[in-house]
Amino acid sequence: MINNIFFDLDGTLVDSRWRLYNLFVELTTQNKFDFNNYWEIKRQRTTQADMLYNYFNYSDAEINKFKKMWLSKIEDKERLKQDVPFPKSKELLEILFKKYNLYVVTNRQKEHLAIEQIRLYGWLNYITKVLVTKQKKSKFELVKEFVKVNKDDVFIGDTGEDVLTGKLLGIRTVAVSSGFLNTQILSEYNPDILLCGIKDIYEDYNVLFS
Repeated sequence: MINNIFFDLDGTLVDSRWRLYNLFVELTTQNKFDFNNYWEIKRQRTTQADMLYNYFNYSDAEINKFKKMWLSKIEDKERLKQDVPFPKSKELLEILFKKYNLYVVTNRQKEHLAIEQIRLYGWLNYITKVLVTKQKKSKFELVKEFVKVNKDDVFIGDTGEDVLTGKLLGIRTVAVSSGFLNTQILSEYNPDILLCGIKDIYEDYNVLFS
């Protein structure tokens, strides 16, 4: 029996692709990709460092400088306004919270801004707790610290880390290809269920039990 459902934030409930792309363009200043090209490359599990090295000939020092600038800017309050909820996110949370404990688990750095964004979307009343790693703990460590899980619980996310987190917790995993990895790459992590996005769960949330 499911008690808890864990949702990743960026790429799962929230479409943050324009925020990330725009900052990449801003920091490189000589960007060679349009939005679609950028994400086609990224979704093949290409790291930021690899992109900078392979396409921009950045040195290690330049890559390190880029990373520091990225971390200092990516969660600016104004920049977060570029994010948009994926269709049916709110409606799905509204349905599920009546039966289950819902958690958002995110690698964001700034907890107060993550919570504020969720509040602005009208989701906060549906969420039992927002768990933010602040990039100091893994998602697995954070969930273990705050939640007692059982094998029927579900972790929903868009990255290999999300799938592996669910497996480490001993719970079921749902991967969605709406975010940072394509379907082919996600399938390599062997999630229990692989979907296009949150909307698929909204249209038939019984898929969580299949």
